[in-house]
Amino acid sequence: MTEQPPRRPPRLVRPYVLTQGRTRAPGAPLALEASIDARITPGALAADATPESRRIVEFCQAPTSLAELAARLLLPVGVVRILVADLATADLVTVGEPTPRDAATDVSLLERLLDGIRAL
Repeated sequence: MTEQPPRRPPRLVRPYVLTQGRTRAPGAPLALEASIDARITPGALAADATPESRRIVEFCQAPTSLAELAARLLLPVGVVRILVADLATADLVTVGEPTPRDAATDVSLLERLLDGIRAL
């Protein structure tokens, strides 16, 4: 008998509840490769901060891309965009500028991206 991989527990809260029904983040949309960096420690968050906000601040103690953050949180990217935008508006995280559009045709960047995907 082979051992089954652990299953992700069912989510008790629907993603739209986390965003209070919003489907768009305030301001310009955040790119998948945008770097998010926490300006505070998780312990410095207000007592009424959501668990998701705490985890975002925790994961972003080192710069983390939006895509990686969504994967770590096991949440849809659209939801994480809204949560990160809220934290950025409150000046709790900084969002780095995405790379210029012409960088998308950089062969070495694409090769590194493929290497990262293969490593998964």
